[in-house]
Amino acid sequence: MKLIDALEQVSLSFRSNKFKTLMSSLGIIIGVIAIVVMLSVGEGLQEGVGKAFQGLDLDVITVFPGGANFGPRGSVYMKPAEFDDKDVHAIENTVGVKTVSPRSGAGMSVMFRDEERSVSLTAVMPSKEQDISGSIDRGRILMDSDRSAIVIGSDIANNMFKLPLNPGMRLSIKNKNNDVSRDFTIVGILGEKKQTSAFGGNSNMEIFTTHQSLKDLLDSKTYSYSQILVTVESQDDIETTSTKVDEALRRLHKDEAYTVFMMKSMLEGIAQVLTMIKYALGGIGAIALVVGGVGIVNVMMLTVTERVKEIGVMKAVGATKQDIQLIFMLESGLLGLVSGLIGVTIGAGIAVIISSLGDFPMAIKWTSLAIGLVFGVLTTTIAGVYPANKAARLDPVEALRAE
Repeated sequence: MKLIDALEQVSLSFRSNKFKTLMSSLGIIIGVIAIVVMLSVGEGLQEGVGKAFQGLDLDVITVFPGGANFGPRGSVYMKPAEFDDKDVHAIENTVGVKTVSPRSGAGMSVMFRDEERSVSLTAVMPSKEQDISGSIDRGRILMDSDRSAIVIGSDIANNMFKLPLNPGMRLSIKNKNNDVSRDFTIVGILGEKKQTSAFGGNSNMEIFTTHQSLKDLLDSKTYSYSQILVTVESQDDIETTSTKVDEALRRLHKDEAYTVFMMKSMLEGIAQVLTMIKYALGGIGAIALVVGGVGIVNVMMLTVTERVKEIGVMKAVGATKQDIQLIFMLESGLLGLVSGLIGVTIGAGIAVIISSLGDFPMAIKWTSLAIGLVFGVLTTTIAGVYPANKAARLDPVEALRAE
C-alpha cells in the first residue's frame, strides 16, 4: 500500500468519527499544554532571578570574619579572624587577584542643622576603591590622607534632610556607643546606583570616609577590617583564585574563623535549584500526557473493534499485515502531531498570560515547545502500537464474518 493511500484511509477515519477524534485528542492537547506551560514558567523564573541579580559583582570575592569549622564532632566554634594590613598584602600577592579593597562599617548618628538621622558609615581605602572613584557625580573623591572628609550617597544627599546636601557642607557624625562626635565636610556625592554588591550595602544610602576617620570615631585601641573585597583578574578563574586566597589567609589565621564568599557560586546554586524545579514542573505535565496516552489506547482498541469488518475487507483485497499496521500507526501518530501542535499553541498563549500576571519575564523557548510536541507525538505513537498489532493479526475470514 502506498503512503498516500494510507493517509487517505486515515483522513476518512477522522472525518467519519469527528466526535471520537476530538475526545481522543483532548487528553493529548491538555498534556502538551501542561508541559509547555510548566517548562515556560520554569524558564521564566530562571530569567527573572537572573535579571534580579544582574549587575552584581560576579568577579568579586568577599572575605569576612566568622564562620563554622566542621570537624569529626560536627560544628566547632572558632574565634572570628581580625583582618588588618597583613591580610590585605597577603591577598594582593595572590596569583589571580586584581584589586583588594578593605572595608569597615558602623552605625552612626548624623546631624544636619536641627535634624538627626541614623546612617551607615563605611570606611574605605580610597586609593583601592575604583568603583567609588568612578561613581562621583559632584565634588571629588576621598583621599587616603583625609581625616574629616566624607562622600555621601545620592539618597542621603537628596532625600534624607529637608534641604539637599551639596559638596562643601558640614555634617556632625556621632558614635552613640561612646558619645564621640566629629564634624565632617562633604567632599563628594555619588551618582545614583541601581544595583549594589551583595555585601557592600546600598551605596545610595551610605556615607563613605577613610579608615582613620572611623578609627577616631570608634576610639578603640584595636581596629580591624570587617570585610575585604577581592576583585579577580578573570571571572572564569574565580574558583581557583578563591582557593588561593583561602590558602593565603589560612597561613595567617590558622585557628580563626573567616568566610570566603563568591556571589557566582550562590547564583549557580540557585540556577541548579530552579532547573530542577523547571523539570519537576515539566514532569507533572508529562503525567497528564501519559493519562492522555492511556485514553488513546482505549480509543484505538475501540476503533479496532468497530472496524473489524473493514480490516477484513482490506485483507481480502490484498492488504498485508504491514499495511494494516501502517494505517493504524499513522492514525495515532497524526492524531498526536495535530493535538501536539494545538497544545503547543495554546500552551504558549497561557504561558504569556501567566508571565504577565506574575510579573516575570516571558521565557517561551523553542526547546520547551519541541519537548511538548515530541512528547505528544511519541505518546500517541506508542499508544497506537498495541492496537495496530492487534488489527494486523486479525484473521481475514473471521473479520469478514464479524457483525
